[in-house]
Amino acid sequence: MEKEITSKNNALIKDLAKLTLKKYRNQFGLMLAEGERFICDLIKRNVNFKYILYEKKPAFADLLNCTQIKCSAEVLKTLSQTVNSSNIIGVVHLGKREFALPSSNFLVLDRVSDPGNLGTIIRTALAFDFKDIYLYNCVDWSNDKVLRSSMGTIADINLYECNIQNLESLKKFDIFCADMHGVNIENIAKPNKIFGIILGNEANGVSKEISNLSSKTISIKMHNNVESLNVAIAGAIIMSKLV
Repeated sequence: MEKEITSKNNALIKDLAKLTLKKYRNQFGLMLAEGERFICDLIKRNVNFKYILYEKKPAFADLLNCTQIKCSAEVLKTLSQTVNSSNIIGVVHLGKREFALPSSNFLVLDRVSDPGNLGTIIRTALAFDFKDIYLYNCVDWSNDKVLRSSMGTIADINLYECNIQNLESLKKFDIFCADMHGVNIENIAKPNKIFGIILGNEANGVSKEISNLSSKTISIKMHNNVESLNVAIAGAIIMSKLV
C-alpha cells in the first residue's frame, strides 16, 4: 500500500516547510515548486526533482526519478505559499551558480525588488536569448513568486548573485544602462557582439555605482507626459530593440 503522510508534524514535512525561508533554501540547496502547470514546465526543462508530494497521484509522476509521497490536503497546505494551496508540490535542486563571465547577451539587475518583476524579466530575457543575468542586491530569485512568474524558464537561465567586484569584470563588454535621461534607443545601432543591459530598481532606477559599469546610457522615447515604465516592460522593449 502506498505510504501517506497525514501529519504536518512529520519530520520530513517540518524540514521541507523550512524551504519557505531563503536561508534554508541556501542551506539545503533545495526549493519548492508548487502547482501542476509549473511542475510540468520544470519537467520539460529536465530539472532534477528530489521529492514530489501530492494528494492524488498525477499522470506525469512516473516520469520523475525521485521519491514520491502521497500527502493529505492539510500537509500540502503546510508547504503551500499560495492563497489557494495546490494539491501537488515538488522539491527541486536549487542549482546555484558561481560567478562566471557571460556566454551570451546579458542583463545586470540593480536592486530589482518585486518578485513578479524579476520572474517576468527572467522569462523575457530567455525569449530574447539573454541567457546570463547578474543580480545586485535584488529580491531572492528562489522566492516562490519569482519561480511562478518565470513559468519554468528560470531553469534555462544562468543567474548570478553578485557583488560590485564581480560586476567590475563585466566592463570588458559593451553595457547599455537604461535611464530616462539617456540617448533615444531608436538612435542606437544594434551591437554586433555580446553586450549587456542594466535595469534598475522600480522606484529609484539605476544606482550610480552600477551605472558606472556602462558604456552608454539609453532611454525609451515616450509620449503624453509618461516618464517611466514598469522595469520588466522597459527591459522587454530594450531587449527587443537591440537584438
